Amino acid sequence: FMSGGSVYDFLHKQKGVFKLPALLRVAVDVSKGMNYLHQNNIIHRDLKAANLLMDENE
Repeated sequence: FMSGGSVYDFLHKQKGVFKLPALLRVAVDVSKGMNYLHQNNIIHRDLKAANLLMDENE
């Protein structure tokens, strides 16, 4: 559970918009997470906005 909900909820239900610095931060964080998983021989298989959780700080 993350207090900020999912990226999908933020974009579609709350009509949120990422400013460029925040969007780049999300992209880098997702890339780092996927890299970590792959380095540990884990394949996520379901990477989508609904599965990307955010904290209250966006």
